[in-house]
Amino acid sequence: MFNKFRMQVKKLCGTHAVHLEVPRNQEADIALPCFPLAKTLHKDPVKIALELAESFSKKNKSKLVKTISASGPYVNFYADWNTIGNEIVRDILKNKENYGRGKAKEKIIVEFAHPNTHKLFHIGHLRNITVGETLSRILEFSGSNVIRANYQGDVGLHIAKCLYGIRLKGMKKFSSLDEKIRFLGGAYARGSSLYEEDENARKEIIELNRKLYEKDPNIMKLWKETRKWSLEYFDRIYKRLYTSFDRLYFESEVAAPGLKIAKQALKKGVLTESEGALIFDGEKYGMDKRVFVNQLGFPTYEAKELALAELEFSEFGKIDKCVHVAGPEQASFFAGTLKVQEQLNPKKFGGRQFHLVYGWVSLKEGKMSSRLGKVIEGEWLLDELKKEVLEQYLNKQKYNEKAKSDIAEAIAIAAAKYYMLKIEPVKDILFDAAQAISFEGDTGPYLQYTYARARSILQKSRKKPSKKIIFENDEIPIIKKISGFPWIIKKSAHEMKPNYLAKYLFELATLFNEFYHAKRVVGAEREEELLVLVSCVAIVLRTGMGLLGIKPLERM
Repeated sequence: MFNKFRMQVKKLCGTHAVHLEVPRNQEADIALPCFPLAKTLHKDPVKIALELAESFSKKNKSKLVKTISASGPYVNFYADWNTIGNEIVRDILKNKENYGRGKAKEKIIVEFAHPNTHKLFHIGHLRNITVGETLSRILEFSGSNVIRANYQGDVGLHIAKCLYGIRLKGMKKFSSLDEKIRFLGGAYARGSSLYEEDENARKEIIELNRKLYEKDPNIMKLWKETRKWSLEYFDRIYKRLYTSFDRLYFESEVAAPGLKIAKQALKKGVLTESEGALIFDGEKYGMDKRVFVNQLGFPTYEAKELALAELEFSEFGKIDKCVHVAGPEQASFFAGTLKVQEQLNPKKFGGRQFHLVYGWVSLKEGKMSSRLGKVIEGEWLLDELKKEVLEQYLNKQKYNEKAKSDIAEAIAIAAAKYYMLKIEPVKDILFDAAQAISFEGDTGPYLQYTYARARSILQKSRKKPSKKIIFENDEIPIIKKISGFPWIIKKSAHEMKPNYLAKYLFELATLFNEFYHAKRVVGAEREEELLVLVSCVAIVLRTGMGLLGIKPLERM
């Protein structure tokens, strides 16, 4: 509905509409700055604003444009928020959680998570999966058909290091999955150390790696069993984070076809041979040189990526876009491999693949300082957050133990996810656990608390929300903010930046809490009207939190 108001203003302004803007520090809904016009008309911008405001006011016949006035060098346009607001309210109450849903109709692969088997799921993976899942949800809500893909390293030198460490330690019987994962972690650490320190061990690990690629039966049984442990461990984490995948891809399935494609690329002149290796000379494109097949004849990550792209773009029909959520250290890798793919098949791959960079995550010093300098496991962080939530907020509440645990889990997940989403993906994060779990400020628990507060009001009231509301001045900022929800979804999807949605929800929650402290709803003279506003806020908060992968809570 606000878009209709915007279109009416544009119509009034005619050729001047290109200069329209949404003012940040004024009450006006749209403003026309007259500085650009002063240059062409050779007149004082203040005088131009006065003349245009008078002219536009005379021409205005729109019910949506309530007032037009001059303020210094600006022409300000004010919307009739009672008319617009009631249209928005009807839209929200009719469509509920579908309010703001788009009609993009693209088919998009979002490839994210990427944990390697035989290694721990660390805090970087936690940010990756959080960004990837949230982006997937936002794109789906925008109308796109999203395929969630996860590409995992289950062969390669890191696997050989782990298997070498297992051979040294010897296999044991384990009573739980956690014991198995700790054992794998220890074996990998041992193998990695020996690879760097012992020449004989290094040679044996390289030989193990060769046997893995050749699928030597003497090593495959151990590989399959330990790989299964890792996948069970990852599944547990995915469920905890409300994530699932349409397709799991593995290095082991793209190694051989990747080698084949690399050799074809050599014949086509896309790759060249250099000292026994197949390389892409990216320097002529302003990129790095990349090795696709090494001197030992093994396909590198680059070659495997070629085969992965062929699979992704063939298994799901025509793909409009493929988004790779990966760290900044992968920038050169993706620049080179995507360029090679475009040269091999420009029609299929050209302009369709994107590297969405997410920054590093580190812990702020504090209660978790014992982990500084170590690999920070994703599950460990979630467990610590849950423990803190229980100690600080829930242990004194009169909930049974299961309810306490469930609520604490939802709050911990919200705390971790929101902290990683409120910052632009490309930026690094210094994770502050104490701030993340706070019920106040720019946090996930604050959104949950605000939603629970809104739901509590609706549950306490015995009256039905009115079908119409006459907004008072201090209520208009809320309906203005709600009106922007469809736009913020579109912006978040288009720019692939979930932080826009996170910021929007925090601003909406802040406005609602100011309203809550200023006005009584239950028992108020305008209770039925105010219930409409509370209902709309609750619906938008619930929808928005769902898109961030945060569970709305009815009680906290």
